[in-house]
Amino acid sequence: MKTIVLSAVLMGLTLQSNAQDLLFRAKLEVEEVPELVVTALEEDFPDFTIVEYTAVPVEYVEGDVYINPNIDTNADYDTFEIDMHTASKEVTATYDREGELIKLTEHFKNVALPYRVSKSIAKEYPNWKLVKDSYEMVQVGNDKAKKRYRVVLENHGKKIHVHTNEKGKILNHHKRV
Repeated sequence: MKTIVLSAVLMGLTLQSNAQDLLFRAKLEVEEVPELVVTALEEDFPDFTIVEYTAVPVEYVEGDVYINPNIDTNADYDTFEIDMHTASKEVTATYDREGELIKLTEHFKNVALPYRVSKSIAKEYPNWKLVKDSYEMVQVGNDKAKKRYRVVLENHGKKIHVHTNEKGKILNHHKRV
């Protein structure tokens, strides 16, 4: 009986999280995306393969984000996220209805770490071996881009995840066995 109750609770939580994601994102076909957005996308990212178009019920006003709960149809959306990639990087671009790029997120795997990042990690974690790394950059509007590095280190069978900024400052780390 406990197993049935626990299973029902877990299923309910899963359905709730999926429903919440659907409330805040609507998958679109390219024909449903405003022409200004599609044109801007082709100009800004000509060598990228589009993975998915989604509409998001948010508005960016002077750097603040507002959720618009009064969306009835796809025509009511003002913000569009496009996931795309090349062979070496993944990008999510967020455009407004007029085709203006308002947010950009880039993600690279197994990149050459900047010297300052490598030096900081080597100093803080001597005797640890770099297993893999990734780089993420997020830029909203004309604000300065935030660049973050995530590395996985290994030492005697133990692994640790370390996060740094572009200057090599250790932001946090998570141990895992």
